[in-house]
Amino acid sequence: MRVLLINPPSPEQLGSPLLGLQYVAAALLTHGCDVRVIDAAGRYFQHDNDWIVKEAEAFAPHIVGVSLFTRWVWHAYELVGALAGGPWTLVAGGAHATVRPTETLDHGFDVALTGEAELSMRGVVDWLEGTTDVGSISGSVFRQADGTVAYGPPAKAIENLDDLPAPYLAQPLFDPGWYDDSGEATAPGGILTSRGCPARCTFCCNAVTGRSFRYRSTQSVIEEINAWHEHCGLSYFPCWDDALTAKTSRLTELCDGLQSGVRFPFTFGAITRANMVTRELLRNMRRAGLVHVNFGVESGDDEILRAIKKGLRTEQVVRALEWSKEEGLITACNFMVGFPQETPLELERTLRFMERIAPLVDAFSTMGVLVPFPGTPLYEQYHRQHGFTDWWLRAEYSRYAPPPPIEDTERFYRYYIDDANLELDFFHYNGETKPWIRECLRYKAEHNLQRMGLAPTLGVR
Repeated sequence: MRVLLINPPSPEQLGSPLLGLQYVAAALLTHGCDVRVIDAAGRYFQHDNDWIVKEAEAFAPHIVGVSLFTRWVWHAYELVGALAGGPWTLVAGGAHATVRPTETLDHGFDVALTGEAELSMRGVVDWLEGTTDVGSISGSVFRQADGTVAYGPPAKAIENLDDLPAPYLAQPLFDPGWYDDSGEATAPGGILTSRGCPARCTFCCNAVTGRSFRYRSTQSVIEEINAWHEHCGLSYFPCWDDALTAKTSRLTELCDGLQSGVRFPFTFGAITRANMVTRELLRNMRRAGLVHVNFGVESGDDEILRAIKKGLRTEQVVRALEWSKEEGLITACNFMVGFPQETPLELERTLRFMERIAPLVDAFSTMGVLVPFPGTPLYEQYHRQHGFTDWWLRAEYSRYAPPPPIEDTERFYRYYIDDANLELDFFHYNGETKPWIRECLRYKAEHNLQRMGLAPTLGVR
């Protein structure tokens, strides 16, 4: 069974393969499939949709699987229009297919897969080989012969993550030239040691991996890390777990195992919540190789944090940052601005809080104006009121200007401190709110530029 997996063209281009796509490709390879990958979102991918269609025709796959992400799905649907009706079964997967499966059928897909796709894509293979029925595939959504939409059993979270084939098995399918102009190496997509996040933030959907926190065995993680290093010399790993520190006893065991089981000088970066760490836990993670920690803060106002159900207080952020610096870690903080509940007063508090913690923060998230994604409580509550229903299907929401070269100092500076999402004006910000949003964006950007040593060149205040 030949399967072509496509990450469709995206204005926001990638410097490494998507880890989720590697997982799906590895699952198909170990299921006996002949797999090819086209990552049209790669930073140096040079081909257009016509080329992709011709490559598909030459490969003659039985299945074409396309990963869909809401932010740039308008561009993806252009490619899908050219692929629809071909001599293959067109399958939609990814975050957008999970929250809007019937929409994908309206745009030409034969089947949409909701949730985690490694096992359900194998199910599509089995269906086309005649050993099962499409209606028995967990998370499947499809049209019946009479045109009505039918649903398979609800998507199930993969409980034993150790059973999933390692993503490095699919690394040869990703052309190094898509990500690096030298074409010499393909940067791996990082590592996942767990899936699922128990938090219920109103701006997050988390529909693919869900709220159930599941984690891999320590031995499985160690084996993958050592294998990545053996295959491509990787020694630093970005860890993409949504809730790495959710279970302290498990993480302690993992850190102990990393110290004794990894066969090379190993370092990693992590994303977590400031209220889910302790000084002892950070110290243990540091001993295991942690060098960089990114805290999702979102707001510097406790009332907004309560409104968005972050489950966090600003004093917890300060404490976590202080502990991190005591352990010698590089720190980053993600902030979002433009929540519909925010007034100039709350935005000023966020700005003052960023000023307060700046000595403890090596980098703030750039840009960060809120985008209401489908499936989130924020989208469901506000899309009719503010008129942004199905915004991802409108061309004006799908434009993206790539960053100018850093040598063009004035243009680079303006790009770096602005956020085009503010001009999309999802929540109809008033004339008093917008200046405060811009001031928060400016402060984050200029803090980073100073840390990068670019402030004197760019004339930062």
